Amino acid sequence: MSGLVLKLAAGERFVVNGATLENGDKPSTVRVVDDDARILRCRDALRPADVDTPTKRIYYAIQLIITGDLQEEEVLPAIIEECGRLEDVFETIDKKLIAVLRSMLGRGNFYSALCHLRNVIAIEAELLKHANSRQSAEPHARVA
Repeated sequence: MSGLVLKLAAGERFVVNGATLENGDKPSTVRVVDDDARILRCRDALRPADVDTPTKRIYYAIQLIITGDLQEEEVLPAIIEECGRLEDVFETIDKKLIAVLRSMLGRGNFYSALCHLRNVIAIEAELLKHANSRQSAEPHARVA
């Protein structure tokens, strides 16, 4: 038997096809056998205030597709276009990083895309941290 397996903590909430569900009093495991189900664990959800980078904007848009707040047909082309911009940034780190994301999106595998994006967000955070530390270390030009 295949499918997505979710390990849920007691009382943990998750979204399936736009409906919010809550686990009972004990930890449990749920197997989702329908490939078309759209799943989001609420603990993995970004709040609008946390969306402050290009990668997080993509993550948030996919999250809104899963919850049913955005329509896939209307938003997916813009997400794919944004992935193209990210490809240039992440190409030197891993040429396949964004290509894998595009493939997942093309198949409608949004849960896997979010899981993949969490890794990309971590890489993005390191790049931004490195860029900020270099910027603060450079002397500022003086105007006489």
